[in-house]
Formats: sequence, C-alpha cells, structure tokens
Amino acid sequence: MLSLKEKYKDYFQVGAAVNSDTVVKEGHIIKEHFDTITCENTMKFGEIYKENGAYDFADPDIVYNFAKDNNLKMRGHNFVWHNQTPRHIFDKSADEVRDILKNHILTMHDRYGECITCWDVLNECIEDKTDGYLRKSIWLDKFGEDYPKQVFAIARENLPKDVQLFYNDYNEYVPEKRDKIVRLIKSINDEDKLVDGVGLQCHVNLYYPTLDLVKEAIELYASLGLRIHVTEMDLSHFRFEDQTVLEKPDEKLVEKHAKLYGEYFALFREYKDYIDNVTLWGVSDRYTWLDYFPVRNRKNWPLLFDEEGNKKQAFYEVMDF
Repeated sequence: MLSLKEKYKDYFQVGAAVNSDTVVKEGHIIKEHFDTITCENTMKFGEIYKENGAYDFADPDIVYNFAKDNNLKMRGHNFVWHNQTPRHIFDKSADEVRDILKNHILTMHDRYGECITCWDVLNECIEDKTDGYLRKSIWLDKFGEDYPKQVFAIARENLPKDVQLFYNDYNEYVPEKRDKIVRLIKSINDEDKLVDGVGLQCHVNLYYPTLDLVKEAIELYASLGLRIHVTEMDLSHFRFEDQTVLEKPDEKLVEKHAKLYGEYFALFREYKDYIDNVTLWGVSDRYTWLDYFPVRNRKNWPLLFDEEGNKKQAFYEVMDF
C-alpha cells in the first residue's frame, strides 16, 4: 500500500507536528508517511530565548537534525504569539524589542533555514470571545494596533524572498472570526504583500464545524490571493464544551471519525490548487495535546494512527480515492 505522502504527492504535502520525543519514538511513521514536520512547541520564542539573551537549542536541534537527516522540510512555528513569549524583553523600549525580534528571526533562519520553507510569523492575534478585533496581548500593548504589520515587515525584511510568511489561527472557519482574519490580512497587505498565506489550524471535532463552513473559509481566503496551509489538524471525539470521559470510542464513533476524516481530505483535494500543505497536529494517538486540553488527563483519539502506531480506519478513509 502507498504511504500517505505518496498517495497525496499530486495534491499537497502532508505533515505532522512533532517534538524531541516523537521524532525518536515515532520516527518510523514520520519517515514513511510525511513530507514535512512542524515543531509543536520547541521553536517558539519563549521556549528557547532565555532571560540572559542566550538560547537553548537542545530540543529544536533534535527535531531539525531529524528533518535534515531524512530529507524532510519544516514549517517554522512561530515568531510572535501571545503565549510562550519571553515576557522579560518587554521591560525594554519598543525599538529594543523590535531589534530583539529581528535578531531572533535572523538567528532562527541562520540555524534552521536549510529545512524551513515557511514561517507562521504571527499566531492567533484575533479576538474571538468578544466583539473586539485584536486579542489583548503584551505585543498589542507595546506596539499598538498596527503591530501585526510591523511584525510581518520585520520578517519580510530579514528572511529570503522564497521563505513564505503565514498568519496562523484557530476557529478560522467561524464567520465572525473569519471576517476579522480577512480584515487583518487585508490591512497588512494594503501596500506590499507581506502575508503570503494563511494557516487554518483546523482543530475540529465530530460535531463542529460543518464542512460547508470550512469550504466557505477556504474559498474566501483563496480569493485574497493567499496560499493555504492546514497547519494543526486533529479531529476530536468530543465537543469543545463536553466534559465526558470515554474509556475508548465505540464502533459507531470509530466509523463516524473515519468517515469525517475522509470527507475533510476530499474537501482539501478539491482545493488542491490553493492548498499546499495539510499538517496533522501529532503523529499518533500515543501522544496528543488533546489528552490535556480542554479537559486534563482525558484520553482522545484524534489522529490517523493509534496508540501503537497502527493505521486506523480513518487512515484508510483518507487513502480511499
């Protein structure tokens, strides 16, 4: 049977989020089935930039060396986010913080640029819990409402032209938030095209969103002349607000999960002229962030490979075309 990446080679790259543990324990799955990898956390600014201005490259080096040794490309994730940010730098002036960010971008490119083809420059800056526009954050407080454009301008000035720059967000299919994302990207690209693409995280579940909402979002973002990456896909067995705990999904849930995965990938194939990459937020159900969010220590099964690394029914549905 063909691997996942072989089956999709004429459609889009298929990726997985990884860490320094999963590239070791699940490296055989990654090498066989995926074209690209994304560091789940270990390249985030606040994770590696220390209070004395030094870097801890230990974990990202493990992932990068795995990518390099196995001819895998990487999505860079990410430069600016309201979480996992080195808050100690904000004691400095705005100009000094800009210089630190510029040097951070250069440092990451110099060290990892051989494998990284794109960066999530800005992550999750849109407000989605109120009618507000930009999420409250230390970046907004420091630089004001045009900070997204400032951040993209710094990245564009300091990265090679062939490195694509992405805005990345979740709930990107919810109409109210989707429209704010469109407003944001238009405002950044009003003079020069600084944003090359939009990252649709696609953290979805068995009950929401509808495929029509996702389709509408893809078409709207594509209409802006943007490349599209599905950046963090997983398919939870639970509604977001659901507190239920399951020992394991029953046959009906397994079938529903598989069928819906097949429908999502069929939709992505339909828009292959706009979608360049579909990345799953994990390798197998052995480790997934959804075991800890939004309910801590609740097992979830959101991926294509089970806890032992075996192909699930969902895998076969995704491959059945």
